Amino acid sequence: MSNDNQQKMTLGIVGGGRGGLEMLKLLADSELVEVAYVVDQDLRAVGMVEAKARGIATHADLVATMRRHRTDFIIEATGSAKVTEIITQNLPGETELISSKASLMLFTVLNESRKKANQTVFEEISTLSEEISQNAMAVQNALADITQVAFNLKVLAINAAIEAARAGESGRAFSVVADAVKGTANEARDMVERVESVNNNNVLMSKKLEALLDKLH
Repeated sequence: MSNDNQQKMTLGIVGGGRGGLEMLKLLADSELVEVAYVVDQDLRAVGMVEAKARGIATHADLVATMRRHRTDFIIEATGSAKVTEIITQNLPGETELISSKASLMLFTVLNESRKKANQTVFEEISTLSEEISQNAMAVQNALADITQVAFNLKVLAINAAIEAARAGESGRAFSVVADAVKGTANEARDMVERVESVNNNNVLMSKKLEALLDKLH
């Protein structure tokens, strides 16, 4: 079943401190989970501020929030036995409570999985970036050779034109050759400019990949 057709599970986070914040950041962008609310008596707590910035409901009254928002799960992120007791006493039958210990385990596992995925992506992008850089260098070297050939052709065309002028009427063949060589040199120069443009784009792409790598780490 695709994510588009799969109904999201809903959950509420109790505790807007550091633990609640980390769970929020870990789950808020999931395609399978919808964070319905974050509860904390301190509306200025870091998790509450983050939730509000993400457009997620924030409340100070725990019991009223549980009655207003029926969710599949409630994550207890305070570690308080008193808070756990209040949740348990008011927990709807269809809602499952995830304790602070279970929340910590969940966070640890998911965070570790995310780090491993990031590391895999990092290694793949690093390899790709290195290959692009190597290819760009090889192209640059080839362009330098072509540029030199174009320059030599142009010198040859100039010499041929001089000889044609000296030879006069009998030097027409030199003149034709000179024009052809000069045209070839100009075409080679234009080709170098076009390839350089493509190569510069590859270098820019490599730099963007490096910037992405910095974000992954």
